[in-house]
Amino acid sequence: MKLKEAKEAEQRSLQESERLEKEIAKIQELKKKITTMTADEYFAQYPELKAKFDEEIKNDNWGY
Repeated sequence: MKLKEAKEAEQRSLQESERLEKEIAKIQELKKKITTMTADEYFAQYPELKAKFDEEIKNDNWGY
């Protein structure tokens, strides 16, 4: 059983490594573009953040 568990853990680790590598690449690309990106372009990529900000504005939440 230990060998099977080790192989399963290895597979999960490889999948997580692949996911993280994709996330790092995405962040590196965003880092290159961020200085020239408009708010609309940014929010198009991250609609959940736009919804959050719109909700805060609607609720007059300016406490930053």
